[in-house]
Amino acid sequence: MEVLEIFFLVICAFSIVSNFLSIPGNFVIFLNATWYGLATGFDNFSFSFLLTLFVVAVGVELLEYVVIAFGARRYGASRWGVVAAIIGGIVGSISGFFFSPILGAIVGGIIGVIVGTVSIELWRGKNIRESAYAAFGALLGRLGGLTIKAIGTVTMIVMIANKLFF
Repeated sequence: MEVLEIFFLVICAFSIVSNFLSIPGNFVIFLNATWYGLATGFDNFSFSFLLTLFVVAVGVELLEYVVIAFGARRYGASRWGVVAAIIGGIVGSISGFFFSPILGAIVGGIIGVIVGTVSIELWRGKNIRESAYAAFGALLGRLGGLTIKAIGTVTMIVMIANKLFF
């Protein structure tokens, strides 16, 4: 195995972890596959394969936010509560990353979703119980969204491994 393949596989492994850091790991995989294709003269990856990876990446990213919104709305969050949950999750993950790269980002993302939702819902006039209930829904949506992203990432890596090794 050459340095190029090792670097490619390390970036693929990083993409799995990056999903939990609020970095769109599926786009990291797509860009990595595109870079690898350019570096190898597209011997293993065709344009249609890269297009398929791109569609999967976009679909999974959109589905994550739809699941967060669905969970939050199902448990009574307002539209602004949903937005606050998404932004809070991203900001929490990034800020938590500086305390501890993996665990801090996960915990920060969870805290960010809760704080973002509760803050906006309280500001909009809901009581603490309703706000906490909406935050619980946003948290369930966040966990569901992360699960979907992880499944999408593994699917993309299996697709790439199938092209490269089989």
